[in-house]
Amino acid sequence: MDSMLIFSLMMACFTILMVIGTPIFAALGVASISGILMKSGLAGLDVIPATLHRGMASYSLIAIPLFILMGEVIARTSIGGKLYQLFYLWLNRLPGGLAVASVGSSAVFGAMSGVSVAGAATIGRFAIPEMLKRGYSPSLSGGTIAAAGALALLIPPSIGFVLYGEMADQSIGKLFIGALLPALMVTIMMVIYVALVAVFKPEAAPRNAEVVTWTQKLTALKDIWAAALLILLVLGTIYMGIATPTEAAGIGAAGAFIIAIAYKEMNWRVALQILRSTAVTSGMILLILAAALLFGYIMTRLMIPQKLVSLITASSQPAWLILLFVLLFLIAVGMFLDIVSLILIATPVLLPVIVALGYDPLWFGIVMIIACEMAVITPPVGLNLYVIKGIAPQISLQQITRGALPFVALEILAIIILTIFPDIILWLPRTL
Repeated sequence: MDSMLIFSLMMACFTILMVIGTPIFAALGVASISGILMKSGLAGLDVIPATLHRGMASYSLIAIPLFILMGEVIARTSIGGKLYQLFYLWLNRLPGGLAVASVGSSAVFGAMSGVSVAGAATIGRFAIPEMLKRGYSPSLSGGTIAAAGALALLIPPSIGFVLYGEMADQSIGKLFIGALLPALMVTIMMVIYVALVAVFKPEAAPRNAEVVTWTQKLTALKDIWAAALLILLVLGTIYMGIATPTEAAGIGAAGAFIIAIAYKEMNWRVALQILRSTAVTSGMILLILAAALLFGYIMTRLMIPQKLVSLITASSQPAWLILLFVLLFLIAVGMFLDIVSLILIATPVLLPVIVALGYDPLWFGIVMIIACEMAVITPPVGLNLYVIKGIAPQISLQQITRGALPFVALEILAIIILTIFPDIILWLPRTL
């Protein structure tokens, strides 16, 4: 059979299975195995064990369950509440101070956990009731938390970088380093947007009349030790060359448990809940990864990436226009796929095209993660939107979505800036 016909049939199979509600790993796995059968017959199935073993027996992948474990522990402690209280006390007098505090605390929480949903849920539990009580609009309150929680995808240690690094054969440590300046830039853009809303639409974010003393501010600083310790244990050990990302994940998970014990918030029941949730989430991600490895294998056998590259290099279209279509494709597909599936499915297909256009794969990995940030705050599968709806049922899904969409525009602007000035990403990895 013709390669393009096989590819079309695979995509049709995948789409039908997704529409009828089949789990993503099963839909992708069935479509990939169908492609192998159409290409090589029953004899082609012999390659499946070797393909899965070669891709799954990776030292770097150990970081995934360890980072998830760390995030689960942090989400079940009072670290998030203490973090939000600290930012609230120090920033409450700024325009939109409560929303600014939400962005800041979410960014720091992301640097500890690397899990978007955990950040949105943890910070949102404290921030949303406080904002609504102070007269903030429901859309700004819900949208800010949903978007700020997504920062965990871009701020190291993000699981998205581990997955991309594995699929694209890129250094996870360099991805972590390269993401620092873009993450800072996007965070600052969110803070500026919230402050501008508060200035030009004061009814959406009323000024806080509460007087906070310096004693309160300084007293709150004592609670920052847990966040600082975890960030030092994970990112500090990586950047100083003491540990690999996988080793740092183990150190961070152990540190999170120690902090939970120090806060007297850990017992056997909580520990079992954490381990069970970690196993479920890790298993889901690794199942999708296994299916994606089969998908990548059959894509290579069908020479789909190579044909795309040939088609593009023969085209007279400028590189920036092709890149624009690639990014629009990521945003569109991200509306329907979760971030893990998006990274694992899109990387083997799009990366050869990006490299052929002359773009750095390290740069593209970070731009792809920003596209994934948009995916978790855009309907119909924007997971953070549903998380906020779950913890704040008094806010409608439409209000949360309306509040999150301006942040999608900010992330599109961030991608444009990073495309025009790629050294914002590449300078630190080259320097360090």
